[in-house]
Amino acid sequence: MKLFDNLQTKKIHKGTILLYKGDTCKTVFKVNEGCLKSYVIDKSGKEHILHFAPEDWLITDMDSFVNNKPSTIFIDAIEDSEISILTTTNYSDISQLSYDDLLEQNKKLVNNLITTNKRLANLLSATAEERYVDFVETYPTLVQRLPLKLIASYLGMTPEYLSDVRRKLARK
Repeated sequence: MKLFDNLQTKKIHKGTILLYKGDTCKTVFKVNEGCLKSYVIDKSGKEHILHFAPEDWLITDMDSFVNNKPSTIFIDAIEDSEISILTTTNYSDISQLSYDDLLEQNKKLVNNLITTNKRLANLLSATAEERYVDFVETYPTLVQRLPLKLIASYLGMTPEYLSDVRRKLARK
């Protein structure tokens, strides 16, 4: 049995909010087509993007999903998307997974953790140019698909500054 085989799939429209802050997360979303994002909104109303999930990526609030706690994030669709939905009920059947499938899912989880740790280190110590280059390497399919505003939010800079960074890198 594969973890994401025989699960409900759903087509969702751009802008559909799949998880609200404060709700308990009962699902892991696997993106089959399109792109989702997770984010927080600060006290001034500014959105800070935590993750993007393009095709074949997983996205959830893991703390809320595993520990049955209120979510601290939002998840929504930034493109029309098709997703597979893993619920806490499906997840509890994990003992029925094959060894190879467990290895595959573990690899996805580890890659997500690596991406998160690299992003955190970059936000703390990398230059704007280095952060953008890492974004391009991590999400090569998203560079042309996403508005600069979303990429800039993810990188912790303004869209105007991101435009300057891109111009500077293009001259090199």
